[in-house]
Amino acid sequence: MNENSDDPVSRLRRAAPSSPAAPELDPGIVAGAPDRRAPRMVRRGRVARGAGAAFVAVAAVSAGALVLPGLIAPAAPLFTAAASGGSAGGEAASLSADSRLSLWVNYQYVAGAGLGTSGGSGTVYELRRTGDPESVLTAAAAALGLEGTPVEAGYSSPEYPSYVVGPEDGSGPSISLSWSGTGNWWYNDPNAYPAPVCKEVPLVNEDGTSTETYEECTQPEVPASESLAPSVDEARALAAELFADTGFDVEASQITVTADEWQTVATAGLVVDGVSTALEASVAWSPLGTIAWASGHSIEVVAHGDHGTVSAASAVERLTDWRWFGAAGPDYTAGAVAFAADSGLLRGAEVAPAEGDPAEEPSEEPAPSVDPAAPTDPAVPTEEPDPSDVPAPDGDTVDPGIVEPAPEPLPTPETVNVTLEHAEATLLLMWDADGNAWLVPGYAYENPEQDFWTAVVSLVEGVIVLPEPVEIEPLPAVID
Repeated sequence: MNENSDDPVSRLRRAAPSSPAAPELDPGIVAGAPDRRAPRMVRRGRVARGAGAAFVAVAAVSAGALVLPGLIAPAAPLFTAAASGGSAGGEAASLSADSRLSLWVNYQYVAGAGLGTSGGSGTVYELRRTGDPESVLTAAAAALGLEGTPVEAGYSSPEYPSYVVGPEDGSGPSISLSWSGTGNWWYNDPNAYPAPVCKEVPLVNEDGTSTETYEECTQPEVPASESLAPSVDEARALAAELFADTGFDVEASQITVTADEWQTVATAGLVVDGVSTALEASVAWSPLGTIAWASGHSIEVVAHGDHGTVSAASAVERLTDWRWFGAAGPDYTAGAVAFAADSGLLRGAEVAPAEGDPAEEPSEEPAPSVDPAAPTDPAVPTEEPDPSDVPAPDGDTVDPGIVEPAPEPLPTPETVNVTLEHAEATLLLMWDADGNAWLVPGYAYENPEQDFWTAVVSLVEGVIVLPEPVEIEPLPAVID
């Protein structure tokens, strides 16, 4: 068919202006397209210049709406964050600086020049329970050499269904499972350690006599040379086999082993997209070579697309809002003890009273001089009043055996400005309001003042719903 043909298609082609080549889309746009709402094509009125022109216009608008992949919040939030820190990894939600968790130190964080100022994108993962509780518990029990059929535990509830194999009273080896969250199971053998050595010890009275005794028990230590616990390499191999039998495949080289005179522990963290996360499985052997305890999970990792993230510099302001906190992986948990030791909860006894403390101010009236060589006349009555004559605040008399200390004002908190210069992108473990676990993008900041890492979520607002902020009453100026 030639160009001069008068058929309708040829007329439309001649009428429509020539369109430039379609723009090349960023690969991130294409990868994130399935998670975005498709553009809605609405026909309003008549198309004046042909279908080809109308399609090009829609395509241009769509491409413009997706220029920066991941920087647009999803149509609906992925989940509502829990109102507390959850239970994985032992991470508790941190309170804001205004709560004065540290009574004598108030840390204020500042973004340093070393932090990035550009946002980006990151993938959100759901840690979804997989299988059914009876099958998961049966497999874990078999892997640990425990026979029995799972039954519902006595403490089970509709909100937190729980199952157990073995005695619940701790009289023998048992394994329990909570079918909520990550489907966590826990194994314990109270007979894994040497039996305690007990003896009757006399209970000595104040007069030196003894009419009763009590039982004193000690746990015997097994010398390292006699320990039957596996070596480091053996522990890695045995742990990898146990984890695989319970549904967690991990290379032996990825397992961390620690040992002391009481136990040898092998731990493996869940690795997602090359990042070690806070979700871990562990197994411990006693010096007798028996598994003393073990724990694991039953989950599958489900990706929920890429979403926008704020810059490391912008996320610093979230360090004063516990709702943005998450649990980082083992690479960033070192120094937790240093944090506890450096917090105001332990520093209080070492801090000098604040300047102007009435307790430290000298008295304006000099104390009466007393001649130590002057004899004491027992016939001279003392100047002290009878305690029974001293009225109490409520009108009663004060018990002479009770001394009421005077209230002391709190010391003025010390303000410490901390400039953060180094942050690393990682995945943080969070819990939603229904008790389910998620891995979300975040930053781990290296704190130069306190020698530990602290982490906050880096997702742009709108991807998740934060709980309502907790109102904390300020501390009184004087504590009675």
